[in-house]
Amino acid sequence: MFTDPLGDCSPNDKRTYASILVLIASADGELVREEFCAIEALMGRILIHPEVRVDIRNLLTDPPDMDELLIAIDPALIKFALRDAALVAAIDGEYDESELELINQLATAAEIDDNTLKEIFDWVSSGLAWHNQSMAILGL
Repeated sequence: MFTDPLGDCSPNDKRTYASILVLIASADGELVREEFCAIEALMGRILIHPEVRVDIRNLLTDPPDMDELLIAIDPALIKFALRDAALVAAIDGEYDESELELINQLATAAEIDDNTLKEIFDWVSSGLAWHNQSMAILGL
């Protein structure tokens, strides 16, 4: 997995970041295996402590409020949360309207314009295509 500055942020910011991803994944009322795997991988990438991961997983049944999360997180990290929220939302093959509403809320908080948001969605699409290409190469 690739690294980025999220690994250097505070434990509280890591928890808030992961909570945003849980909120996105649970927004459509259905958590699928791919979303769960993506969240687990993203938590592992930034070295969230295993005990904290349990607390974050428990949020799946009672998701937090986006406004509260945006108050709690370092504003500089909202863009990372936006990027990874778009990935989590798309991982099951489609964006749900409730997921898109939350992603737009993140984009607004991060002061990301529509063109940049489109670039993020395009990046996600190309990343998923890249992953699927590896399966084709391997004949899977």
